[in-house]
Amino acid sequence: MNIVIAGAGKVGFFLAKELMEDNEVTLIDSNEGTIKNLEDSLDVLTIYGDVEDPNLYKNIQKDVDLFVAVTNSDEVNLLSSLIIDNIVDVKEKIVRLRNNFFINDNIKRKLGISTMVTPAIDVAQNFNLLVDYPHISNIKTFEQTEALLLSIKAYDGFGNVSIFDFIHKYNSKIVVAGIERAGNFFVPDETELLRPNDLIYFFVFPEIVDPIREKVCNKVEKQAIKNCIIYGANQLGIEISKVLAKKGLNVKLVDKTLKNCQTANSILKNTIEVIKSNYNNLDSVLENFSGEIDVFIAATTDDEFNIIKCIEAKQKGIKKVIGIYNNNQYATLMRKLGIEVIRGEKMNAYFTILEQINSTRLVSQKAYCNGAGTVCLRKIFPNSKLLGTKPMMNDKMAKKGSFYILRDKKFILYYNIGSLQEGDIIIAFMKKEDSKLIAAWLKQNDSE
Repeated sequence: MNIVIAGAGKVGFFLAKELMEDNEVTLIDSNEGTIKNLEDSLDVLTIYGDVEDPNLYKNIQKDVDLFVAVTNSDEVNLLSSLIIDNIVDVKEKIVRLRNNFFINDNIKRKLGISTMVTPAIDVAQNFNLLVDYPHISNIKTFEQTEALLLSIKAYDGFGNVSIFDFIHKYNSKIVVAGIERAGNFFVPDETELLRPNDLIYFFVFPEIVDPIREKVCNKVEKQAIKNCIIYGANQLGIEISKVLAKKGLNVKLVDKTLKNCQTANSILKNTIEVIKSNYNNLDSVLENFSGEIDVFIAATTDDEFNIIKCIEAKQKGIKKVIGIYNNNQYATLMRKLGIEVIRGEKMNAYFTILEQINSTRLVSQKAYCNGAGTVCLRKIFPNSKLLGTKPMMNDKMAKKGSFYILRDKKFILYYNIGSLQEGDIIIAFMKKEDSKLIAAWLKQNDSE
């Protein structure tokens, strides 16, 4: 594809780096120093200039398959998507937005935008499920099924048990999608043993979550969450506050700058207590609560600061400590320190846009375990060309992932089925480096 990316910040850079191998990528930015640095590190066409300048796009000689606007300004992203459409033919447009005012179908339709990516809102929505399932580290949902992809850390006393034995206790309503062990991620087969302190990724139906929690976490009672502290009154912190307050939690939002506190108060309309603090003393913040703190969330844009504050919160005995990250290396460190991790705005934007690019009308693709793992799903519709068939795979590909059919709310190993039926969902779990090969297999006859 011919792809044009407006904005060479962290999101634009990582998108260009990921996409340049198989596509023609043009990266535009108004910072001359940034463009010069990227010329030596990326195999892409770099253009220094203002993405709002119509003359800039005259340098693009051919039609554009995809335009991605990821500058730090909503107005710039929207205007650039409008301008380029009047200079060259653009098939698809993805725009990152932060201001809720611009996030509506009317603007999307008028500007011909294919996808609006809203990182702060999307990240905050994760906390809806994390309140319902407090012992779960991360949860992903899918349009094709109500099954959830989630991660649970096995407690110290968890006995070694084979995946085959474990999943068949739950009537095939669960599969193991991956394991992170000692910092390394892999996709296991059913002969692998689940071990203490493994971070286990399950694909599971909601009604099975509590029994799994009791077994893997050794927790019979659900961990009630009532009181919450959020560090960082930025847009993400504000959006998380909205979600948690709506779930009935007592939330305190903390920031060191008066301006951020005033902005948060204005947006939240004083429905949540916003505290100005220099961040140095967590004890002074804790004094604002009459009861025990159940969850601490470090949601600033500084990953190192988030780690420090999470460690401090754990030392204070807070049960659930969550760190927001915008760098995968810090995410790995956080988990080693016993901190639960959730993608920040930039990482969420990066993965969401990649998932949008890699998915098709029939096959959806998502990343998990900080991008180390990939899951692909394809549903078999009544008019599917795969209906009544069973696409073959060679032994080499079969060893690169785990393949299942979801049928009648039960997971069946792919090689145990006769042929595909209407309503079946093909599910494949794999490491990122194997995703292109397996996704291509799943996308066969994708034009139906």
